[in-house]
Parts: sequence; structure tokens; C-alpha cells
Amino acid sequence: METRANYVLVGTSVLAAIAAIVIFVFWLGRSQLSKHDDVYHTFFTGSVTGLSSGSPVRYRGVPVGTVGFIEIDPQNIERILVTLKLRARTPIKIDTVASLETAGITGGSYVELSGGTNAAPLLVSENGEVPVIKSESSGLQSALDEAPKLVAKLSQLSDQANKLLSDENVKTISAAFDHLNSLSANLDALGPDAKQTVANLNKLTTDLNKQLPDLMNTLKQDGVSIKDTVDEFHKVGNGLDAMIAEDRGPVHNFAQNGLSEVSALVVNLRTLTDTLNRVADHLDRDPQRYLFGGTSAGIDPSRPLSSGLATGAPR
Repeated sequence: METRANYVLVGTSVLAAIAAIVIFVFWLGRSQLSKHDDVYHTFFTGSVTGLSSGSPVRYRGVPVGTVGFIEIDPQNIERILVTLKLRARTPIKIDTVASLETAGITGGSYVELSGGTNAAPLLVSENGEVPVIKSESSGLQSALDEAPKLVAKLSQLSDQANKLLSDENVKTISAAFDHLNSLSANLDALGPDAKQTVANLNKLTTDLNKQLPDLMNTLKQDGVSIKDTVDEFHKVGNGLDAMIAEDRGPVHNFAQNGLSEVSALVVNLRTLTDTLNRVADHLDRDPQRYLFGGTSAGIDPSRPLSSGLATGAPR
């Protein structure tokens, strides 16, 4: 009877343990099923060497999730699509940026999230699509991408250095140094004369510096005088323009009417001049006959002097 009681106790204990295990498994499964990760996408244009599924995702150094799938973007083969599984309620903002970082020189890669301000809104799904976090190249990744170009430039620089340091160029540089040494020796040989020349140049420079302000003032004064003169010329020109505009009517009337009268006056003056020339000619040849009439052999005493010129004499 006692042995049967022990079997019952052992069986009951085993059943209780099995029930506890089953309950724990259900509880653990329920907690795992109830666990929800926020899924985001990001795109990288460079190489993602060292990044794999399960690689950590850090937000400013804090682990917030892992990397899911990594594949070539089917819509653009120049990009790599990376799926990020982040813990629920991770504060991903619209200005959050993802970059690919390397854990040390020989370590693997991980995704680093940075940026994001407190005032910026959260990055949420639109039209049921997976939200996309903007990406940028990290400093180390940029350096690795630019490494081939840097090596090519270093190789080109090395080739140019080899050309510069050729045997012919080395001889030319050596000759130039020899000339410089000779020039230095010649300058040393000049001695006091060279020093005196330098001293004179320094004195000349000092004098010029002292006289330069006075010269500049003189130039400024001359410039003011020239400007005043030009202004006076402008005033005179304006006065002439006004005078011409004012006298344009009288000058026009003179050209229309006065010139004809002047022309007639000139004709009359020319006729008078011709007459006076003829009178002077007669007076010069035979003044007695021209004044008193008759011939030059005698004078008619019966005619007074006041009777005028002889009949037919030119007037």
C-alpha cells in the first residue's frame, strides 16, 4: 500500500512538471509572437562589403535592431536595398540618416543611424509601403571608394616626379645652383659699394614715402581745379546754346531780308568807288582842265571858279 502511494506521488509530480513546461513554452511563444519589430528600408549606392543579415543597427551608438535582407534593388541595379528591423517605438524621424560604418580596421560593418531632431515628425508609412530612411556615405566608406582614384593620382605624381628628377634636369638644377653661388660670391666681392647702393635705395624709398602724401594732395587739388574748369566750360557752352537759341529768329530774318539790302549796299558802294577812282584819275592827269574846263593851255577868265566843272566833264 505504501509502495503504491509512492508511485502516485511520483506520477503526479511528473505530470505537474510536464504541465509547467507546457505552460512556459506557451508563454514564451506568446511573448515572441507578440513581439513586434518596426521594418524600414534604406538604400546604399556604394559597396556594402562586410554587411550581412543579422549585422547590428545602432542609433548614435545605441543598439536598436538588426539588418534583415540585403539585395540589389530590382528597380535600380545601382543601389543596394537593405532592410532594417528595429525595436518597436524606436524614434526614427524624417531627418534620420543611415550610413554604413566599419567596426575597426578588420571588423565587420554595421548600419549607423544619425541625425533626427526632436522637433521633426516621425517617419511613418505612406500608402502601406515600408518607410525609407535616407542614406549617406560615411567618411571611411568615402575614403575606401576614393582609394583607387587616390592611388592613380599618386602613381601619376610619381611618374611626374621621376621625369622632374631625370639626369638632365638634375644637371640643370646643379648648374643653376652653381650660378647662384657665383652670383653670391660676386655680391660679396662688391662689399661696401653694394651696401651703399642698398642704403641709397632705402633712403630714396623713405623720401618717396614722405613726399607721397604731399604729391597726392597736389594731385587732388589739381583734379579739383580741372573739374572746376570743365564745369566752367560746360556753363559757357550752355550759355552759347541759350544765346544761339535766343538769336536764332533775328539771324533767320537777317538772312532772309537783310542780306539782300546789304548786297544792294555793296553794289552801290562799288559804283561809288568806281566813280571816285575816275575822278581821281582825271584830277591826276589834268586837274586844271577838270576843275575849270577848257584846255590846259589857258584858263577862261570869264568863268568863275564857283561855276563848277566844265560841261561834259565826268562827275
